[in-house]
Amino acid sequence: MVCFRLLLFCLILAVMIGCGQKPAYVGTYIADIEDSPSNHETSLELKETGVGAWKVGDDEVAFSWYAKGDELRINTKNGGVIVADIDNGVIHCTLPGSKDLRFRKVK
Repeated sequence: MVCFRLLLFCLILAVMIGCGQKPAYVGTYIADIEDSPSNHETSLELKETGVGAWKVGDDEVAFSWYAKGDELRINTKNGGVIVADIDNGVIHCTLPGSKDLRFRKVK
């Protein structure tokens, strides 16, 4: 019985810690792209449920996400993970090919 109570306490604590970080990062972010050959807006939408969308123009890719410390982990459908830094409402990530992106929170 004591072991069950300890397990239940740990489970509740893990849920509280995991859920506590998400609301701070939930929202819509727009990328600052200086030398883009197209005029398409690039954005990230992070939802409270841990899912999100990466949008470029009319194209949209769904993903799941979670925060770990000051990092955002974006899990792609094909199994890849994009690790981004979060600082004062700015998400900074480096994509394959050394493409740096900075997303600023707009809502």
